[in-house]
Amino acid sequence: MRRSSFIALLGVSVTLGVLFGLDLHVHRTSSQADYSSYLAATQALDEALATSTQLEDQIASFSKQKQALIEASSHNATGKTALITELRQQSEIAGLTALTGPGITVTINYDPALPVIPGLRYVDEATQLQMVVNYLDAAGAKGIAINGQRLVTTTAIRSILSFNDAPGPFSGIVEINGLPVQAPYVISVVGPVSSLVNMLTAEGLGQQFTILDQSFVIHQFPSAKGVQLPPYDGALPTSYAKEGGI
Repeated sequence: MRRSSFIALLGVSVTLGVLFGLDLHVHRTSSQADYSSYLAATQALDEALATSTQLEDQIASFSKQKQALIEASSHNATGKTALITELRQQSEIAGLTALTGPGITVTINYDPALPVIPGLRYVDEATQLQMVVNYLDAAGAKGIAINGQRLVTTTAIRSILSFNDAPGPFSGIVEINGLPVQAPYVISVVGPVSSLVNMLTAEGLGQQFTILDQSFVIHQFPSAKGVQLPPYDGALPTSYAKEGGI
């Protein structure tokens, strides 16, 4: 706005100067000389006005370019923030960073108060745990950890002792992420609480574990910081097997 006013004032000053000079020239020269001066003054005035218009156009163009750069910078910043947020969310879901949110815990343990059913006492906990994990995934779990071990796509849950190697109701030791874990098993889950509970209830998992002399206790934590899952801290695959040449 200040530049535009300055340009307008400059144009008026040039015009007045030209007219004043023309008036003096008229009184001191002949009529032919007056005509020549008039043409020169007119040309000077046209050039001054043209220059003023060009300056205004340039200023308007610069203003548009500046606004475009500001908007582009804003979009870039917004896009960068969105990408960072998306990266953080994906890292949480992938298990590479800690995850906190509403969810549930499921505790599985031997219950001596339950009746003993011959032939069903020795079970494979790895198979049981994987079954529960599958149901939780189907119910919309965002993250799962078992006894502090965060589950990722490369996690393997397997028994490292056979049915006859360990006494008691459990088959022995379970290995998760290459580390041994033992009962009681605490499965911590971040996800939609109602969907998780409904899935486990509908599948009758409590009754199934009762038959195996094991308690199956669900606790709900609906608050925003209800369940906290640690990040996966194991090794990640850095190479993939390739098909051999023939």
